[in-house]
Formats: sequence, structure tokens, C-alpha cells
Amino acid sequence: MRDIETVVTEAKNGQLTAIQRHNAFGEIVNQFQDTAFGWAYTVLEDAHLAQDAVQEAFVTAYQNMGQLRQPVAFSGWFKRIVVSQCHRLIRGKQILANAVEVTPDLPTTEPAPETAVEDVELTQKVMEAIQALPEKEQIVTEMYYLNGYSQKEIATSLELPLTTVKKRLQYARRNLKHILNSMADALYVPAATPEPVPVPIPVQNRRPNHR
Repeated sequence: MRDIETVVTEAKNGQLTAIQRHNAFGEIVNQFQDTAFGWAYTVLEDAHLAQDAVQEAFVTAYQNMGQLRQPVAFSGWFKRIVVSQCHRLIRGKQILANAVEVTPDLPTTEPAPETAVEDVELTQKVMEAIQALPEKEQIVTEMYYLNGYSQKEIATSLELPLTTVKKRLQYARRNLKHILNSMADALYVPAATPEPVPVPIPVQNRRPNHR
């Protein structure tokens, strides 16, 4: 097994052929897949999610090898990518958890067969709420909560001041809460109140008037 510095140097060497770089990166995967899974599992505590995070991390690392200046620093650099992917998965669920918290009238998870259906319905409601946000708020919300970008990364990507990104996220959370609450109100149908049945008035027997 070759040392990681040599392998990483080859994987990011633009003078080599694509096949040579791909083969070098394959060596990186073989050396780090178990370690990366351990990092991800520590954060997520879920084997399936950890595997997903590791796969996405390797793809991200492969696409951004040119950003790694010191091949010897690959381990720490890659660990940050793995952890970032874990946080992306967590953030994707946070918005659903927040939705349940601010909209108690929406279906909640119960240990019953209907749980999976309710989860899907809730996810759909949240996505509909995001789509209903103003465009500027929608963009930062999707980048932050669904794609796992940090506020600084969003600011850099959109070429905005960091304060603007923070304000848009703040407004988005406020508007999202209102939208979800409105959805909850729309789902609530009060039970029909039975109308009182008129009680028949008994007809008293009256003697005929004899004159």
C-alpha cells in the first residue's frame, strides 16, 4: 500500500490522464472508506445514513481535489467533508422537526402503521411551504437547510453580505412558520355541531265552547 501523500498527489495531478487520476483516487477510497464510515457513524449513529454521507463525501472530495494544497493534509481535509455531509443530512431533517414543533395540528408520528404515510404527508407540506416563500428567501432556505451550505458559503456563492443572508434566513423562518400554521388551520375541520331539534309542543285537549 502506497503512502497517502503519493496517492493524493497523483489523484490531483492534472498532467496525468483521467484514468490514472481515477485509479489513484480508487486507492484513496480503499484506504479511507472504513475510517470515513467511522467518522460518519459517530455523528449520525445510523449505519445507512453514515454510508450515504461517506459516498457523498467521496464524490465531493473527487470533484474538489484541486482545492487541496497539501496532499499530506488529506486526512483532515476529507474528515471535514465527511462531517459536513453528515450535517447536511441532519439539517435536511431539522426543518421537518421544526415544522412539527410549530404546527402541532399537523399529523405527528405515532407508533402505528400510518406513521410512514404521515411522515410523507408532512414532508410534502414542508416542501410546499418552502416553495411558497419569496424567491430570495426560498433560495437561502434550500441552500442552508436542504443542501447543507453554511451561511458564509451561501454569502460567497450568492455574492451577498453575510448579514443579508442571516436576515433572509430569519425572515424565511418567520414566514415558513406562518405558512405552516396556515396549512394546519386549513387542515383543521371543526366537528359539526348538531342543530337542536325543535321539541313539539303538545296540543292540549280543549273542550269545545258551548254557547
